Amino acid sequence: MIRYITDDKDIERMLQIERLSFPTPWDESDVRESVTQSRLRCMGVYEAGTLAGWGCVHTGICEAHLMTLAVHPAYRRRGYGKALLDAFIRASADAGCTYMELECRKGNTAARALYEAAGFIKTLTRPGYYADTGEDAVIYVLPSLPDGNAENDPYLIRENTED
Repeated sequence: MIRYITDDKDIERMLQIERLSFPTPWDESDVRESVTQSRLRCMGVYEAGTLAGWGCVHTGICEAHLMTLAVHPAYRRRGYGKALLDAFIRASADAGCTYMELECRKGNTAARALYEAAGFIKTLTRPGYYADTGEDAVIYVLPSLPDGNAENDPYLIRENTED
């Protein structure tokens, strides 16, 4: 099951997944901000009530930027990464975005295969982008998101009509 993460009850598990997934994981303040910032949509995939993976997308006026996406090693190769990515694409479209971009470590072949299978196009490589290892970043763009439905966006500010 995929759902928005809107409170801090999963913060420790999110941090654990970050530490197990990335050489330089997000710290606690970054993770907490992902849950509370209005322009960030944070979602998790759950198996039997346990957070198996999570991610965060920043939505702008037209563009969405996938900030992070990670699945706990014990839950990988079950389709959760693809399910989260698909959910972020739909959520970004519902938020009014028309395209999505992201950067990925050049050596992260599993993530790169996921993005390419979803239709992302490699646009350029940024040499030495990741300061922790000096690894290059591959920049991907999904040039066209599907039509969205703003009524599905839980972050949409709605006018109060109960006056």
